[in-house]
Amino acid sequence: MIVIAGIIILVFFSIQVFSLVSILLLGPAKSTDIKTFPKVSLLLAARNEEKLIIRSLEAIDQLDYPKKQLEILIGDDSSTDKTAAIVRYFIKGKPQYKLYSIDKTLGKGRGKANVLAQLALKADGDFYFITDVDVKLPKLWIKSMLQEFGEKVGIVSGTTMCDDGPRFAKLQSIDWLHFMGYIKAFARIGVGCTSVGNNMAVRAQAYWETGGYEKIDFSITEDYKLFEAVTKNGWQWRNVLSPDTLGKAWYIPDVGEMLHQRKRWLIGAQDLPLNWKAMLIIYGLFYVVLIYLGINYSDIAMSIWFMKYLIQTVFILVLCYQVDMRPFGYLELFLYEIYLVVNTIVAGIFYFLPIKSVWKGRRYSGAEVQDLN
Repeated sequence: MIVIAGIIILVFFSIQVFSLVSILLLGPAKSTDIKTFPKVSLLLAARNEEKLIIRSLEAIDQLDYPKKQLEILIGDDSSTDKTAAIVRYFIKGKPQYKLYSIDKTLGKGRGKANVLAQLALKADGDFYFITDVDVKLPKLWIKSMLQEFGEKVGIVSGTTMCDDGPRFAKLQSIDWLHFMGYIKAFARIGVGCTSVGNNMAVRAQAYWETGGYEKIDFSITEDYKLFEAVTKNGWQWRNVLSPDTLGKAWYIPDVGEMLHQRKRWLIGAQDLPLNWKAMLIIYGLFYVVLIYLGINYSDIAMSIWFMKYLIQTVFILVLCYQVDMRPFGYLELFLYEIYLVVNTIVAGIFYFLPIKSVWKGRRYSGAEVQDLN
């Protein structure tokens, strides 16, 4: 057992140290200096979002991009609240916005993927920008993402973290940035994971070469399936970590909703490539090993935990620097370590419980999506 524990710890720290060094070696973010302004279609799926839709639309309205070259297509996904009415009021007199009612299923599309599939059919842009209603975008988002599209680049994703709020929100914010940091660390050496479904852009040509979401096998993590399909067709990808591509998602307000979110992510993780599955497994096993060592070799366990906490803290602080934000306080970073341990264990247990993941009034289970209304 001690040999297996040692191997897990060695692999775990190898990942941590590599990720830290990779982020430290990042150069400064590119300046936003594009000379041409291609037609861009922003695709936004909305379902029961009356509380957050205005926050999102106001940020979109402030995007620094020629309005004649930008169309915003919003798909109302059978909302049962006032989402559609709020959108109609906001977009009145703004011809670049269009609202569509999504009331049918197209091919293999389900949930958000189904909405995006139908919006893409309406889109005229050379590039499709995709975000979520709960994300507030920075002004230079479109320009900063576009500058990453070299001739052979088919898909680009930015970085998302939670917006500021109470302490529970801050812990989620650290968690998002921490995970996004790993994606960027490995992306720097060409190891892909996924695009970030609430902060991504895809070249229209690359999208349609896949057949669109109506032809792509459905997954709860529809962003990864698109990433996989685009890259399989030979297109390159880019991942961006910069202030001008940093989306601010609204935080999850309670533990129950968060557990359903994590379960949905873990279900979707079944479609991830083997290297990322292995990384997630190693991460979970690390805590099992730490508990085992804590029972049998408490001094060693404390030393290992402190090393992990130290590397992790430096990693997160460097990420804060990269996105030009005020660093988190040391108390927050310490509480985050407790949050991370508890969240990992509880989310793992919840994943194996015979309870289907519920999200925005729908029940998710593998390739199945069922309306609860």
